[in-house]
Amino acid sequence: MKKILKGLAICLLTLFFVYETGFAATLTTTPDPYKITMKKVRLQNAVTDEWVTVGEGDLTIDIASVNAGELAAGYVTGNEVPEGSYDNIEVTLSTSVIIKASCTDTGGVFAGGAAGDVWYTTSTAGVSGSVAASKTVGSYSEGTATIPSTVAGVSGDTYTKTYALPTTIVVAKGSTQKVRVKFEVANSATFQDTGLGTAVAYPSEPTVEMQIIN
Repeated sequence: MKKILKGLAICLLTLFFVYETGFAATLTTTPDPYKITMKKVRLQNAVTDEWVTVGEGDLTIDIASVNAGELAAGYVTGNEVPEGSYDNIEVTLSTSVIIKASCTDTGGVFAGGAAGDVWYTTSTAGVSGSVAASKTVGSYSEGTATIPSTVAGVSGDTYTKTYALPTTIVVAKGSTQKVRVKFEVANSATFQDTGLGTAVAYPSEPTVEMQIIN
């Protein structure tokens, strides 16, 4: 017997962007938007270790938006899942992540800059998969960062990672469980000094609150 999954929202992958530059100064700010593209979600049976696909296909979500959790839940709503206990979730995303953000260097910590300089993301690619930043407001736009190929879980243009669920999901005839998820993207965009008058930006780890409701 299979049960219709009524709203399992996936947890967001932790994005590890590593940039090797000779400058360490960084500033953080809140991006808007912060877009990810989901490609597949699977659950692992706690007894048999078998994986069950509960969502598949491209869905781009702005996790900075107020309805991001609802959209993520809709990715798998209505899919059938065999009865059993599930304790792990595997999420596959596109390696491309879109952000737009601006940041004020209030302390003048970037080389060759001054206190009060404002940096903006641009549509130009930066080093190591980052987004080039500019102090020209006219260049302010969304930029596409790419999760580096050196990060574990990256294969081609996808990034896959497995997480332990906070509580085992038990799928039984007549039962219903939902997972609520809330994304918090405050200070999840990082601007990094890359030299005299240059900088890049990239998405950093957001906070994800996930709750399973019986």
